[in-house]
Amino acid sequence: MSEQKLSDKHIEVYTKLEKIVGKEYISDDPSVLVVHSRDQSPFANLNRVTPGFVVLPENTEHIQHIMKISNEYKIPVVIQNTGVNVGGCCVPSETGSILMHLRRLNQVIEIDELNMSATIQPYVSYAELQAETMKKGLWLPAPAAPSTVGIISNMLYCGMSWCMVKYGYERRSIISMTWVTPQGEIIKTGSRTIKDLGNFWWNGPGPDLKGLLIGAVGELGICTEMTVKLHPWVGGPRLKQDELPENTKIFVISYSSGKRMVKALQELGRADIAVIATNMPMAWSILGMTDSLEKSKELWENRKNLKPFLKYVVFVCIQGITSPKQLEFGEKVVRQIAKETRGMILEPERMDQIGGGLLPERTAESLGIEFFRAKVSPRILRFKGGFMPAFFPQEPMEEAMKSEKLMENMLKDVPIYPQDLFSSCIVPVDMGHFGLHELDVFYDQNSPEELKACLEFAGKIQKTAQSQNKTWPPHNEFKAYHWDVVKEIPEFAIQKTITEKIKQLFDPNRIMNPGKWLKK
Repeated sequence: MSEQKLSDKHIEVYTKLEKIVGKEYISDDPSVLVVHSRDQSPFANLNRVTPGFVVLPENTEHIQHIMKISNEYKIPVVIQNTGVNVGGCCVPSETGSILMHLRRLNQVIEIDELNMSATIQPYVSYAELQAETMKKGLWLPAPAAPSTVGIISNMLYCGMSWCMVKYGYERRSIISMTWVTPQGEIIKTGSRTIKDLGNFWWNGPGPDLKGLLIGAVGELGICTEMTVKLHPWVGGPRLKQDELPENTKIFVISYSSGKRMVKALQELGRADIAVIATNMPMAWSILGMTDSLEKSKELWENRKNLKPFLKYVVFVCIQGITSPKQLEFGEKVVRQIAKETRGMILEPERMDQIGGGLLPERTAESLGIEFFRAKVSPRILRFKGGFMPAFFPQEPMEEAMKSEKLMENMLKDVPIYPQDLFSSCIVPVDMGHFGLHELDVFYDQNSPEELKACLEFAGKIQKTAQSQNKTWPPHNEFKAYHWDVVKEIPEFAIQKTITEKIKQLFDPNRIMNPGKWLKK
């Protein structure tokens, strides 16, 4: 096709898209396009591809019409939402793509107090929803990310929260949804399938189709509306600065060995009294204790002095959901578990002993408030400006320290800045039935060498995890590494064949976010 014909096609497509969204909500200005060519991942920074159009639809019908145009002209479509993405899933992989930004779909449609649910559009963040639900005595646990991330995209992609020990993966909070398929069909799931019935139940007529979107990293369509479960909120109508919510207590427990720490996490899950129970990596503790990059670096350089206290730390949050007596009982259980597993609860007077006076004047409670309000997660970018969760094995809790040793050995040959050779993040899920294990890697976004090292390390460590008994990377992280890892396992080869058929059924023209889940 000649350059003139490509130009004609571009103008024709632009004109049709403009008729749908209006001239104020479409652009092919190079300065606008380049802004939408990246996210916070090493993938996007290393192999940046500029879209051909940036379009801002307002509703489901707009998206439906855009998808029909993209099929007509065989133009790839990529979705961007709040933009807080570290997996490279929301940027173009092919030139000339239509990039749909969902910032105009930003409404909290309904908060149903009786059924404890909220119906939202894609651009609604956790912070925005919490500000409304807390007024009604309800909440949705915040993810292991800044509270500015979009709820719908987080749930469909991964759905991790700090409260997984009690509430499980957030994707289990999905009740019903409306989504547009790559061919422009509108599908509704759950009780909303039947007109005027309401959005109160996840199961509708026939198979539960919402599972097709979960983990498909945007290759099977766009969710434009979702109803999610809420949970009782024990605090007031708003969070107060430097104060925990009412009927809430935080404990930071230090351990001398990883084995004892993992045992404590298992027992906390089994007791079913914690809203949050997780290992807090030493680097996260350092970031939570300081208010500046300079102080963070100072503590990092002196981390050997902090190691005896912060190498293996368990963070626990309990709440009196039913009554203050529940809070009292929960505290007794936490203290008993700490005693039985030989942990040291870092009371305010003990915090002064840590690090030989290196630490600023912070108490265990103030550190807990930082963590509870998710203010630590944005600080992860401090050390070098880039952040990548490099390792996501899912495992029985007793396998955690085996994975820890595996990661420590692998990191010795990595020419990038790992967060901590001594402690990664171990999070119990579903009352401790299994655990997630994450290692964070810091990298310089302006260094091609470090970006390449991140990519190579991600693939290497995923494949190594797959080779370990009872250990498996559960998420669709790192673009198509998911299928690269499993291609030598016959059972998963069959699964990939079936998945390819689903992709072909829903997206025969292969235009929806191509290359992020299944390679062409």
